[in-house]
Amino acid sequence: MIGADLLQETSAWMDTVDLALCLFIYEVCNDRQFEYVSGSDFVNFMNLKPTGRAVTVRPKENLRVCYMVFSVSQTIRPRERGKVWAEEFLRRCGISKSYYDKHRSDVCGNATTKENMEYRKSVDKAIENARRLRSTP
Repeated sequence: MIGADLLQETSAWMDTVDLALCLFIYEVCNDRQFEYVSGSDFVNFMNLKPTGRAVTVRPKENLRVCYMVFSVSQTIRPRERGKVWAEEFLRRCGISKSYYDKHRSDVCGNATTKENMEYRKSVDKAIENARRLRSTP
């Protein structure tokens, strides 16, 4: 997998996910979808860098993590880099690509729970807040 190797190599000196977005997502997901970790470990984890402590997905949170990964990957340019980032991030989370492909949009469906709808809104707001921050002079 040359794409993942190249992304790993460049992630050593360059962030893939914007710092502001990492921090907004941290506020949404830390100690909820992921076991509690420090902000710096979460930022490193989001950027596929080594962390001081392992970052693990909490039980029964794979569905929500898939939506977050899909949403964050859409902010990464070029688009192919976003796809490669998503695949590597999922691998680190222990989530299969087939599960992700099948469930990444489930929290958007008509039959979704109130909790999943609120989570989706929180992730979408985090992405919008990061976007707004980037465009502020």
